Amino acid sequence: MSTLRIQHCPSDGEEHFQVMRVEASKTTKPVTVAPPVGFPVAGRPDSDLMRELRWYLEDFLGYPFPPETEHADRVLEALGKWGRQAFDALFDNRKAGDFLRGAMDQGRYDRLNLQIESDDPRVLAWPWEALEDSQAGRLAHTCQIERRLNEILDPAEIDEGLPRDRVNILLVTARPMKGDVRYRSISRPLVELIAEHRLPAHVTVLRPPTFDQLRRHLSEHPRTYHVLHFDGHGGYGDHPDPGNVDRHRYVAQGVLVFEDENGEPNPIDAEQLSDLLREHAVPAVVLNACQSAMIDERATDPFASVAAALLKSGVRSVVAMAYTLYVSGARQFVPAFYEGLFKTGDTAQAVRAGRQQMNAKRGRVCARGEYPLQDWLVPVVYQQDPLDFSFAAEAQQAAQPRESRLPEEARDEQNPYGFIGRDGPLLELERAMLRPPAAILIQGLGGVGKTTLARGFVEWLEATNGLGYGCLWLTFSDIRSAEFVINRMGEPLFGSQFAAAPMDQKLDALVAKLRDNRFVIVWDNFEVARGIPNTSIAANLTGDDRAILRKLLEKLRGGQTKVIITSRAREQWLGHENCYELTIGGLDGDERWQYCQTVLKDLGKPAKRDDPEMIELMELLGGHPLAMRAILPLLRDRTAASLAAALRHNLAALDLPEDEVSAKLAATLRFVEDSLPAEQRPLLMALSLFEGFVDADYLEEMAKQVDTGLTHAVIDRFTEALGVAGLLRDCGQAIFELHPALTGYLRAAVVRSVDPALRDAWTRAFVEVMGGLADALAPRELHEQRVPFHIHGANFHHALTEAERIGMDAGFQALLQSLGAYAQNTRDFAGAARLFTRRAEACKTLGDQEAEAAAYHQLGRIAEEQRDFAVADKWYRNSLAIKEKQGYERGAARTYHQLGIIADKQRDFAAAKQWYLKAVTVFEKLGIEQHAASTYHQLGMIAQEQRDFAAAEQWYRKSLV
Repeated sequence: MSTLRIQHCPSDGEEHFQVMRVEASKTTKPVTVAPPVGFPVAGRPDSDLMRELRWYLEDFLGYPFPPETEHADRVLEALGKWGRQAFDALFDNRKAGDFLRGAMDQGRYDRLNLQIESDDPRVLAWPWEALEDSQAGRLAHTCQIERRLNEILDPAEIDEGLPRDRVNILLVTARPMKGDVRYRSISRPLVELIAEHRLPAHVTVLRPPTFDQLRRHLSEHPRTYHVLHFDGHGGYGDHPDPGNVDRHRYVAQGVLVFEDENGEPNPIDAEQLSDLLREHAVPAVVLNACQSAMIDERATDPFASVAAALLKSGVRSVVAMAYTLYVSGARQFVPAFYEGLFKTGDTAQAVRAGRQQMNAKRGRVCARGEYPLQDWLVPVVYQQDPLDFSFAAEAQQAAQPRESRLPEEARDEQNPYGFIGRDGPLLELERAMLRPPAAILIQGLGGVGKTTLARGFVEWLEATNGLGYGCLWLTFSDIRSAEFVINRMGEPLFGSQFAAAPMDQKLDALVAKLRDNRFVIVWDNFEVARGIPNTSIAANLTGDDRAILRKLLEKLRGGQTKVIITSRAREQWLGHENCYELTIGGLDGDERWQYCQTVLKDLGKPAKRDDPEMIELMELLGGHPLAMRAILPLLRDRTAASLAAALRHNLAALDLPEDEVSAKLAATLRFVEDSLPAEQRPLLMALSLFEGFVDADYLEEMAKQVDTGLTHAVIDRFTEALGVAGLLRDCGQAIFELHPALTGYLRAAVVRSVDPALRDAWTRAFVEVMGGLADALAPRELHEQRVPFHIHGANFHHALTEAERIGMDAGFQALLQSLGAYAQNTRDFAGAARLFTRRAEACKTLGDQEAEAAAYHQLGRIAEEQRDFAVADKWYRNSLAIKEKQGYERGAARTYHQLGIIADKQRDFAAAKQWYLKAVTVFEKLGIEQHAASTYHQLGMIAQEQRDFAAAEQWYRKSLV
């Protein structure tokens, strides 16, 4: 491979570039060429290319709609023009052109390495990757492009102690921001790539991802790492200049955002990073961090960018991001980069492979779903005498499959879909491993994936060098004594003779070993240890046995070993100082749909994310893995709507197949019939009325109306029993999440056996409670409605159906009003219109003309928000006819005002003025000053539009008064 160097040579206030060939044995005499220059974006002469390019790469996807799409096209056109003109400026010179052709092997650009050498921040910032040969295309996709610095010391010799049989990667994954990028969005594809292709690489995750821990880890592991990979946030901007006495003086400088000891953001600037890595010369650094290579004319020196500062520290290759890189873009770049690195051994070629993948897969997640963004020029590479990674390809040929150190129970070989998602809980588990409590409890509904998460976590630890000395796995389903647990934990460490020692000696020896050495121990299905109090399900362990296990955790507090516990119960008896609780719900967001797609792939069916029926089914399943595994395969022969109906009303109608997955689901649900005490069973009828979530306080309110024997204490025992059984999940404040299959099961297996009169009594109590809550929420602002509607939205809809069935008119009206108001606030105009139309029809039937007029008024507001002024006018006039006939002056005045707004928006100022004058007359008469002031203001605006400034001033003054 030949190298062609473009060297920036400023002199005497003028700048020029020199082009030369650089070979192993000699360097050609350079030729001076004209400098490339920037060009304004077409149609925007006030904007330079660099500012516009940054807008395109960092801001455009915030609103990828017309007219900004046309703006983006102009930026790309200008970028292409710059790339072609810059190429011509450099190589139109005959001798420089000869150098270019000579550096290519038989005219092939892929054998060319193009080096840009400069110390000028402005020149380093230019989009050199956009250089374009009008005959051969963009150079970034066809040759290697790298940046170099002129004035810099050569890096130190590569340490001969670095391993040659594998590539060691130190991975720093920092997620300090609220609502941050998913924990393994980038690292997981890398780890999976290494495993799938059996690459000779070891990944170690820095735990915790703090700058201090990075310093300690590199000091403790010298001559170990070939690559330091930072996966997190970066930035470039104005930061205080620590070397200047004027604290108000700022310098442009790049930063990487680590975490501090509390998991909060800790920005570390380029100079600090350079100082650290100068002492620990890691040959290559990959910065999957936004703006980690950004620099501009504001910088005082080339080392203001993180990438260049690391070259200064002696790093030989730095792959970094010149602008913000979207996660969906990084997912394309990172695996392709590493695959290219192991294949070619050349960092610049690997970056080109990553760019090519980004160019081939341009879809980036945004408000439009995906949009084809040309962000392939974001990754750049800085190099000075790079390390040749070709030894990795040789090592791969001799590499043996890596054997797992995990026990068989930790390998989820029975799950055909593997471990999907759960990045949020994984991050919480990582952080909990660093806290003093010895145990970490994974708690959740039955079948929600607690054991799968524990398996996925220990597999992740093993793949990233976080497992320590190994993993022990104990399943408590068949364990009947604490001594059995202690023996099974001690025998792998001390031998078979361990079991014969007295308990106190065994505990002391075990604690000493586990405190000083990192082991990960899993206690799976731990809920059977205590059983379900006040039910027929007895505890597997006695109180004394449980006390021994608690004592073990007390002694392990603050030590190296952690115990991962999975349980349907909250296990509060262990004590919060001994056990950190991590409650998990169903899969969410993209993880939920990814799991759905994986299940449906076996059926040859797509996961239709835009299908309303499929969306409803997925909402009902709640991301619950076991329920999804049992029910989604039924889509082979049934519709999503029919499955959703069965989940809501009659789970038995699904006729689930007789397989292991369905059996597990059925066993969980049968608890309500087989094991629940008789005193609690009447509450099953009440519970069957709820969907998604239930508030125990509302159960108590309903019970007071139906069965006074169902006291607060009985309800507490009921919710506790169902919680331990895995059918309810405690969300706090007496609110519980329901197992997604529970409602349909109760309605099929329990409700039908209840006396109809008793069933209707519970239903009336349910409608009254839900109707009262809905009535209170109707006038609230959206931010006050969101949480209650998230929890009880499905319950409101079911209460609406039941209210209509049993003729509870007041509850029916309150629920219609509240649901309609929420739909309108969330801009679901079609849904809001349907609900208010139903309310108007119901009011008309009941003869409630005031409420009917109010419903028509709301329909007018909905049409007005949709700018359908003709329909709005119709509804307002329907409302007004009733109000005027019945003498509802206040309501009529409000409608006059709205009709004035409609006319105003259509610029019919004469009609608008008449409506406003009618409104303000009534408002003044009734003494409603606030509404009168608003209407005067509107009259002032009309006069101003008509350029009658004297009248406008008069109206505005009346508004002020």
